Amino acid sequence: MPGACVANYCDLRGPFNFNISGVSSTRMRTLSAVAETSAVFSAVSRTSSAAGSIDSRVLELSRPARPIKRKSSSAAWSVAALLVVGLAPVAFLHLREIPPAPAAPVRFQIRAPENTTLGPLINLSPDGRKLAFVAGDRLWVHFLVSGESRDLAPADSSPFWSPDSRFIGYASENKVKKIEATGGPPQTVSDIFSGFWGGGAWNQDGVIVFGALSGLFRVPASGGVPAQLTAVDPARQERFHFCPSFLPDGRHFVYIRDSPDPEKSGIYLGSVDAKPEQQSSKFLVASNWGPVYTRSADPSTGYLLFMRKGTLVAQPFDNGRLELKGQAMPVAEQVADEWDWGSGGCGAFSASTNDVLVYRRSTASDRQLTWYDRQGKVLGTAGGPGKYGGLALSPDGTRVAVSKRSGQASNIWLLDFSRDTSTRFTFGSGIDWSLVWSPDGSRIIFSSGNDLYQKPVSGVKDAELLLKSSGVPLAESWSRDGRFLLYRVFDPKTNWDIWVQPLEGDKKPIPFLVTEFKEREARFSPDGHWVAYTSKESGHYEIYVRSFAMNSAGTAVEASGKWQISNGSGFQPRWRGDGRELYYSSQDGQLMAVEIATNPEFKPGKPQPLGFSAGDATWDCTADGRRFLVAAPKMAPKSKGPEPYTVILNWQAGLTK
Repeated sequence: MPGACVANYCDLRGPFNFNISGVSSTRMRTLSAVAETSAVFSAVSRTSSAAGSIDSRVLELSRPARPIKRKSSSAAWSVAALLVVGLAPVAFLHLREIPPAPAAPVRFQIRAPENTTLGPLINLSPDGRKLAFVAGDRLWVHFLVSGESRDLAPADSSPFWSPDSRFIGYASENKVKKIEATGGPPQTVSDIFSGFWGGGAWNQDGVIVFGALSGLFRVPASGGVPAQLTAVDPARQERFHFCPSFLPDGRHFVYIRDSPDPEKSGIYLGSVDAKPEQQSSKFLVASNWGPVYTRSADPSTGYLLFMRKGTLVAQPFDNGRLELKGQAMPVAEQVADEWDWGSGGCGAFSASTNDVLVYRRSTASDRQLTWYDRQGKVLGTAGGPGKYGGLALSPDGTRVAVSKRSGQASNIWLLDFSRDTSTRFTFGSGIDWSLVWSPDGSRIIFSSGNDLYQKPVSGVKDAELLLKSSGVPLAESWSRDGRFLLYRVFDPKTNWDIWVQPLEGDKKPIPFLVTEFKEREARFSPDGHWVAYTSKESGHYEIYVRSFAMNSAGTAVEASGKWQISNGSGFQPRWRGDGRELYYSSQDGQLMAVEIATNPEFKPGKPQPLGFSAGDATWDCTADGRRFLVAAPKMAPKSKGPEPYTVILNWQAGLTK
């Protein structure tokens, strides 16, 4: 979090305080204790647990008081006298310099705005009054006091705040931007260059630090050309540097160095005053999730918030020695991360400078493979609950391949519906996911690390390397004739692009869709003549279809027509087995169906909602389009909807010392 205290919010003994002008310093200390005690008890009794807002009477106590003019000093003295007499025991204890007991933690929840699903990318303003979050592909701000949420702008990834809580920084269109929390036109700060966004932080000196593909960069908040601060080290197998968080001095920050080697991946210390080769190699603690520094009542010590296997912990941090001390203490369990997958990235938590914390609970460990019909009726379940991160039905619909996490590893399992048995398919210690079946159901291509592999379903052979790439290729779709694989790959200049991997001949990859926009989730139509995919070319994700045809030499895809399928937003396109219907999920998870005509020309129908929502879950459908398998969160009752954000006031009082 930003290192500077915000004016009128630096008491740090609780998120609420007020002041009285024109009173001597001794009496002022007495009245501060009285006011703080009154405010905290007001917060405890008046916090709304349903609407996601704080009572307006608490707002009056938390709002900086207006100075009292001298002509009103007698009235101020009268009020002060009544307060002192009425709460004399509290004043007596304070004057004896015995600190009051910390207020108990108070919890309430923030639920999703209408027609949206809350995501894990969140950041609390330094003053604890506003929450920036990304829902779908939009940046929102929620005002904790009024309970209002505002849609601000398109956004790609995690937001961050200016130290005065006025501006929100974020990434969009391969640029760092900022926007006032109350709304208005976005302002461009700088280019990102790489297309990869690794989070940002903003200090009291007007310096923004953000993560890109090759390391961390600094740039003036007023705008400019980024200068590199850290550089990924190939010798250490480092892949990314991300999620910076400033310390109180505003010159040092903590951040993540990500590596597949767990002994090298962790939280490190950096400085805005050092060049890449001068940066400290000081290792603080092992973690794959971005850290957040927050202040405590002791000015010499703060807390470093970070995650361990899905548990959010807080460990004291020495502000002078710039190192951890003491023991890490649990704050919340089953906290989500950027992918809600438990493998690392930006943790779904944030904290203000004045003892307010917010987090989103993960549903990854509570998912159940659930069958639905088109009307939304639950037809049954398959297998047991698990941390499912991806699934694909076999061509004949008798089995499903799922990516299932256990610890820090994710492996592929095969579930046979007829026997209700699960068999492990991959056995590595890394992340195996993004899987597709061959048309005859005999093989599976999957992504592991930075490469693509294929393996027989029978298990008689080990996995064979299919494609090696530095761009993290993800398998998407296998053509029904068995000749081509669609995959997406990351390019620093063009972001996510769609490529074709021939599975015959010289097997040289061929570009299908390479633009400045993000393209992903490509799916061959059953006849192989069309490709449905997701693109952000309009500013938000929509479903499109393009024709697919190779030139006579089989070395390039010939350009042809393009059609927009969704209207408003779209994700996860899936074809019916005969190609006459296309399904996708909207921004709020509602499943949609679109009739498709191809003769005499391609013509999509109007999107029609099916009878249920998959939320943010992964899903697939049977060839006849009558049944849908969803990795659904296990939650009850259904009326509660998607997982909300949980806010804790005075969270540090709940730590187990």
